[in-house]
Amino acid sequence: MPPIFFPNAAAGWLALLGLAVPLAIYLWNRRPGRVVQVGSVRWLEAAANQRLRNIKPEQLLLFLLRAAVLGLLGLAVAEPLQLLPVPPTRGQVLLAAGVSAEALAPVRPLLDSLRQRGYELRQLSDSRPVSAVRPWAALGLGDTTAQPSARLATDSVLAAAPNLWSTVQLAADSLPGRPLVVVAPLSVAYFRGTRPALPAAVRWLPLPPPDSSRWPVAAWQPHPDSLLVLMANGSESAIAYQQVRVRRPAADQLVGGNWGGAEIILSSPNELLITENGRHRTVPLLRRAARWHMSHDAAHAASARVLAAALRAVAPTLPLRPRLVVSTSETVPTDSLDWLFWLRDAPLPARWATDSSVRIWQEASSDTKAFATEFQPITSAETSAISRLDTTSDPGAVPVWITAAGRPLLSWQLPGRYRLHSRLDAAWSTLADSPELPALLLPLLQPTAPPTFQPDSRQLALSQLRGPVAAVADGMEPTAPRWELAPWLVLAAGLLFALERLLAARRNLSAPVSARSSESSSTQRQPA
Repeated sequence: MPPIFFPNAAAGWLALLGLAVPLAIYLWNRRPGRVVQVGSVRWLEAAANQRLRNIKPEQLLLFLLRAAVLGLLGLAVAEPLQLLPVPPTRGQVLLAAGVSAEALAPVRPLLDSLRQRGYELRQLSDSRPVSAVRPWAALGLGDTTAQPSARLATDSVLAAAPNLWSTVQLAADSLPGRPLVVVAPLSVAYFRGTRPALPAAVRWLPLPPPDSSRWPVAAWQPHPDSLLVLMANGSESAIAYQQVRVRRPAADQLVGGNWGGAEIILSSPNELLITENGRHRTVPLLRRAARWHMSHDAAHAASARVLAAALRAVAPTLPLRPRLVVSTSETVPTDSLDWLFWLRDAPLPARWATDSSVRIWQEASSDTKAFATEFQPITSAETSAISRLDTTSDPGAVPVWITAAGRPLLSWQLPGRYRLHSRLDAAWSTLADSPELPALLLPLLQPTAPPTFQPDSRQLALSQLRGPVAAVADGMEPTAPRWELAPWLVLAAGLLFALERLLAARRNLSAPVSARSSESSSTQRQPA
């Protein structure tokens, strides 16, 4: 029998003291004797014997019923709970969103072995921590005739990829104490932000990456009759950019070329419409080379040299090489700037603070205090040490690069304001020695792509998934189901009280009749 315990045992014991009330009433509630006129002591002795025989068992039954009602109510006050057997802990297979049944073909034997071991199948998504249990028949495993095969929510590699760091952490919190096997590609697009501390029961089953993916990134019009399209070719190790020159078509006509399965239409003189797997996005058609201007003072000179070198390394990847001007003067040209790198402690001039067409890059001020942390790019296994970090938060700022301490290293704020909370100086950080710095700057310098377009095919190493392990709280075990008995005790007390009232009413109705019959019998026995 499952065990029963009482959370409020003291209150229950105090309530059980109420049993003394019906006991006292039963023992001391003596009615006065009825006077019977008799003519002889012989008849008096017979009447006494008859009174002893008239103690009916109904009085004892009423006492037991009343005591039972109070006892049940006392037990209900103690709030008894019955522990039911703990259901067996079953492992969970978590499929990343967008993974098709065809992509699971290389790992089907492993999935089938997990199914035979009792694992359940679920899917991850950004809208909720984890889906309901899905039938294995959706993957063609198990008994596919017992229930209809359900299709998984799938999409192509060009769809919005969920952030597996956050979705897996939510799934681990909603399914505590269970072994989890995450089936997902290790593409960079699936991992954003800071790597959380996951339980040790989380294991990863990586899917083989696609051979390559190809998508248009940006477009320029160097001449009135030609277009220059920047194509990204993603592979397992890197992203390569290729410039494709084509003839400019007429308005609302297709742009000829191999665009990786996409269609490009010149929708307006300044914009291209790209259609990929039924999804539409627009890319601005640029007509001139970008203009970058960097202004720095003596305190930011070391950081300016590193940033200028990284910008010059990025420039050849763009179809039209930007024009970069590095100056120590505070005077900034006022015409046709695309980027302004303001590396000064002086505040940004009001002329540029209100211009939404120019993107601004600023660094931490000289009064920034020491703060030791690390920063690891998502595509690299090496970390950069940060020794000074500005920890003040700007309202409305969105973190772009996040340190291991959870503080933003680079933040973005409307309209196109970027703030580096440290510096590219050896005394501030080791970012200057990181070979990933140009790759980190490239997505910021390119035309902004919509958030639903993240087809980065670069792969993470398995060592990057083995991060810090979440600490297990003491006493955290699978919770046993509990059955509250208090409502049932109150219901039983109500039924017994109704039965007690019924018996008491019958007793009161039968009492006068028995009294009259006893009087008549005694009168007949008396002599004339």
